[in-house]
Amino acid sequence: MEAPAVDNQIQGHGVQIVNLTSNHTYQLNEEALKKILLREDVKDLPVVLVSVAGAYRGGKSFLLNFFLRYLTSPEEIRDENGTWLGAENNTLAGFSWRGGADPHTTGILMWSEPFIATLPSDEKVAVLLMDTQGTFDSGSTVRDCSTIFALSTLVSSVQIYNIKENIKEDDLQHLQLFTQYGKAIKNEDGTKPFQVLEFLIRDWQYEYDHEYGQKGGEELLEDRLKIKKGMAPELSELRQHIRSCFEKVTCFLMPHPGRSVRKKNFSGKLSELDEEFIDALKELVPSIFAPANLTPKLMNGEKVKARDLFTYIQSYMMIFNSDKAPSVNSIMKATSQAALLAAVQDGRELYEARMARLSSDAQSLPSHALEEEHRRALADAHAAFTDKKTMATKKDSNAYLAQLTHELEERLPQFVLINEGKLRRTIEEAKQAYDAVLVRVKGKNLLCLHPLDLDEVHGDAMAAALTIFDAKRKRYPNEQDLERIKFIQVLQKELENLQVTNEQHNKMFESSVRMEFSTEMESLLSKDPPLDDDQFTAKYEEAKTKTLAAFESKRNKPSKYTEDPYKTSLLEAMSGQFLRLETINRSKNRRAFQRSIDFYSNYMKMFWNPDQCCLHPDDLKTNHQLAKNQALGLFHPNKDDNDFEKQLLSQILDFKYYELKNLNDSLNEIAVRDAVRKYIAYMDEMTAASPWWLLVVPIIVTLAKLPRYRREAKEKALLEFYNHRRDTMNPAYDPFLEKLNGKIDEAARRY
Repeated sequence: MEAPAVDNQIQGHGVQIVNLTSNHTYQLNEEALKKILLREDVKDLPVVLVSVAGAYRGGKSFLLNFFLRYLTSPEEIRDENGTWLGAENNTLAGFSWRGGADPHTTGILMWSEPFIATLPSDEKVAVLLMDTQGTFDSGSTVRDCSTIFALSTLVSSVQIYNIKENIKEDDLQHLQLFTQYGKAIKNEDGTKPFQVLEFLIRDWQYEYDHEYGQKGGEELLEDRLKIKKGMAPELSELRQHIRSCFEKVTCFLMPHPGRSVRKKNFSGKLSELDEEFIDALKELVPSIFAPANLTPKLMNGEKVKARDLFTYIQSYMMIFNSDKAPSVNSIMKATSQAALLAAVQDGRELYEARMARLSSDAQSLPSHALEEEHRRALADAHAAFTDKKTMATKKDSNAYLAQLTHELEERLPQFVLINEGKLRRTIEEAKQAYDAVLVRVKGKNLLCLHPLDLDEVHGDAMAAALTIFDAKRKRYPNEQDLERIKFIQVLQKELENLQVTNEQHNKMFESSVRMEFSTEMESLLSKDPPLDDDQFTAKYEEAKTKTLAAFESKRNKPSKYTEDPYKTSLLEAMSGQFLRLETINRSKNRRAFQRSIDFYSNYMKMFWNPDQCCLHPDDLKTNHQLAKNQALGLFHPNKDDNDFEKQLLSQILDFKYYELKNLNDSLNEIAVRDAVRKYIAYMDEMTAASPWWLLVVPIIVTLAKLPRYRREAKEKALLEFYNHRRDTMNPAYDPFLEKLNGKIDEAARRY
């Protein structure tokens, strides 16, 4: 029964990783090698590298393609019956090959697709196939041949020595160079430097002496490596060294593939091959690639990862491309250097993996904790480096360790920036949670609360902010989080700012409703006939209730607290005004009083509209005095200034000025606040700084540009301030301008 067909459209191709140039030097194709060995799914896997080397036209590429058939076949058909070989009419695909007498492969090729296999221990490995240029062709020098053979043996875990017909003495002598390397490169644990050397005898003709396959090969190998009496010392020494260099030396006898290989149109189909050759393939290939037989590459007793193999090949290529033939010492140095580089890479990747886990975590770390994590990761990197067996001198090892330490110390600022970025985002989100609580309370209105209510709202907002902060912050028991403490201090500073704003708005609204109260009560003076005391008192009570309700409506929410400094102040002002107006209402001159009061009010309204601007305090005082003098002049000009009623009118006008002054002061305070915010916003923008409440994280500013930024920011702040003012020409002392300059100086120190 015919075996099921195996798809021979194999993925991948042979990639030239080492090129032989016209002047007999070698060039490493690093980019091509990176694509094979540094793939994310491969770079950290131990490698099993099977290389085939030997004389040209020995069928190396032809043989490798049968290896590919095995490795690309489904695992369930890799049986002893050779089902993995596929259908008889499938052409042989994979590494480029052809019949004939001329060489075909040049340099070193590696199959582009590593094969991921699983060892009996469940460990994953990457299986790599390497094809080498045939030795001793007409275009190659002895050095060319030695370089290819040496490089492939140094980096492979299984070196298949492809030999025609028999093991001859000169075949053994080609291994002389490696016996020298092997004597020098002694692993610290006493293990042999190389792993598997397999003599693959092609076209074996003496089946009557030794049968095809592994058994006959072992018999032949035993005979060829036997040290015989009378043998020349150099030959016996060579045989000893071959055994001492490789953990396992074996041999396999392959029959000739058949007459069809001599035909020009030979395509490698199973139907074109002799049955004996096919049977030998069924034994040979699983003996190398079955999971139990896979041989991971070792260097100094440790498994070599794909990324480390890249480093070893780089180092060896530099040695083999020098003007002189590589010496034992140079090979040792290259091996040691590559091992040191691999140890550095192990330490680097361990450090980066640990720190990357911290960086990828949404939670930020306290700065002291990040530094401690860095120290631990650095200690682990040192341990990974020192645990790696490198065969290096203590001096070289210390130099590379110092290089690794310096490199990783320089990485800390990068992780600090990442951590600070997470902290900034956390603080932003926490501050948004804080602001959201305030918005829920005040909505789109101005902040206006009873002071104790503001404290409670702040407490709720702080709790919401810290809930967000703590959820995105790693906590370390029994250790203070300085950034958290600073953030709490920032929120406390926010409360101070809110208290100032709340006070300004409470005062502004108190002044506003008080003025409305006065206007309403003053209008009662025009009643004809005049209201009696009971009527006037009743109107006062109505106006008082209405004014208190108006003030309460300005608050963001009702208060449970009975004691209220602003309501107390409002009640005292209304009571005093009532007593004065009640006296006027009883006077026969009440109409004269009203004319003077109306004149004063109209004059001040014509001069100033509080809904649009604020005034320099001196401007308000000057115009008050002018309006007051004229109002007093309208009130019985012949009366003496000491007249009781004239003094009462003066008190009424001074009280109205007091109301206007309180309102003007509140508006000036708001103008100062808005100007300072303008200053900070511009400085934040120009210095790429965070908002002031993010100053938990330090700000770095270009010192040379800082004076200009401060100057420009101050100009914008002053312009904002004067935009609130009706007039900017008054040169008199201005307490609010002085206060603004002080707050600008205070804000400037943050940058």
